[in-house]
Amino acid sequence: MKLKKLPTFLTVVALGMSNLVSAQLVIDNATFFVEAGATVTVQGDLTSNANIQGPGKILLKGTSNQNINMGGFSIPNLEMDNASNVTLTGNLKIGTALMFTNGKILLGDNNLTFSELATTSGQGASKFVETNGNGQLVKLLTADVAAVELPLGTGTNYRPAFVSSTGTYSNASVGVKALAVPDPNRPPMISDYVATYWPVTKSGVTGTVTVAGQYVTADITGTESNLRGYFYNGTDWTSASETHDAGLNRVSAPISAATGSVYAMDKFVLTKAKVFLQGAYNSVTGVMSDALRTPSNLIPLTDPYRAAPYNFVQVANPVAESAAVSVFGDQANANDNIVDWVFLELRNNGTNPGSNILQTRSALVKRDGSIVDVDGISPVTFNNVVDGNYTVAVRHRNHLGISADPTTNLLALAEKKSTASLLDLTTATDAQIFGTTAAYTTAGGKNMLWAGNANFNNNAKYTGPANDKDYLLGTVLGGLGTATVAGYSAGDLNFNRSAKYTGPANDKDFLLANILSGISTATRTQALPQ
Repeated sequence: MKLKKLPTFLTVVALGMSNLVSAQLVIDNATFFVEAGATVTVQGDLTSNANIQGPGKILLKGTSNQNINMGGFSIPNLEMDNASNVTLTGNLKIGTALMFTNGKILLGDNNLTFSELATTSGQGASKFVETNGNGQLVKLLTADVAAVELPLGTGTNYRPAFVSSTGTYSNASVGVKALAVPDPNRPPMISDYVATYWPVTKSGVTGTVTVAGQYVTADITGTESNLRGYFYNGTDWTSASETHDAGLNRVSAPISAATGSVYAMDKFVLTKAKVFLQGAYNSVTGVMSDALRTPSNLIPLTDPYRAAPYNFVQVANPVAESAAVSVFGDQANANDNIVDWVFLELRNNGTNPGSNILQTRSALVKRDGSIVDVDGISPVTFNNVVDGNYTVAVRHRNHLGISADPTTNLLALAEKKSTASLLDLTTATDAQIFGTTAAYTTAGGKNMLWAGNANFNNNAKYTGPANDKDYLLGTVLGGLGTATVAGYSAGDLNFNRSAKYTGPANDKDFLLANILSGISTATRTQALPQ
């Protein structure tokens, strides 16, 4: 059926009648009016360059996929009853009601807009709007609304959004998509999260807009009770004023920017810290050597601290850290190149401050001393931790650990990257570092962790029981003083890609001369809060 422009008003469907369009329905500059109680059933494609009018209903009831191209014009009442789905090939506006009986509306790169009065019904599993391209489901706003349901989903799963708002409105709208993947902007080592997120746009509202997203149980990784509602504004995550309801599988967050996304994940804090490792530090360049990753990378892609020979005790950190090969490649700024893995301890404030390890994380340290998460960029995440003041200690596989002083140098931790405090132990005063000046060494005016802990206990020494010289010779080199063990080794104290007992640049002499100042009976002892 094709309608040309007519000189006078045309009522195509009369009151109480029904009309079947078995092929395409093309409305070309004509007035198409559906009377109250009447239904136009369309089994083919629908194209129009004008608004469809009247209180009656358009019923999409094809047996194969149908295309709709309304060119941004509106249909007052639309019923979806096509198990083979409908695809938008142009923008569409729903004026009064959208009803789902069977099938989905696939948006592609087009928007489906609900007027300020539009309602929906019948939506559920396999009956919803799927945002499978750049298009959004848009809700127009002219007054406050409470939990207006936007019938979104992906695949066969219903993953709707709910919009609430208070304020004033000027050409206002909220657009939402549902995508069935974890939010790519989430911190890299979040432990509890869902495999759905809801990108949002907002305009024309002076006041508050809140969007809730509803996930399905199969989306959950980790523990559902840990999930909180988050909004991402393109820079920071915030859970301020969030809500979460595990019974409804639903989280919400205020939309504080024109664009962003709503997501469900655990409450986290971000840690920015900086340290230097004595064995890798170059006082001439003022940064550390990244020799372990070049010309070929020796640094393991997964956390080395969980396995032998190190076996560091993990606390509240059950998932092993892993980094992509690219993280260990050359970076645009050479000072961002990775030096090695380090081990962080988040410690308590309050009674016996610093004595209780709340959570541990393995992370990466760059040439400039910055400690980053496994993506090589982000601050380090601690999961299910509330905002507050904490003590942070840093340990390394063949260096002695260092800690901020729990009484003078607490680090304020929160979830916003842009305002995260930096714990710079390379420039901290002695009063800000736990223990006396013996707890760390200095070079080039910078503090750093003592090297020499080849047997990864709590000291570095050359003689006496459990000394590092004998461990290097007996365990690392198998008793062969002339041997060299190339690779990622605890015996490589000077970070030159090999463990050696004799010859140029050997680790025995580095231990004695650089760490123990030539005094064979000296001992460097780790100082961490107990």
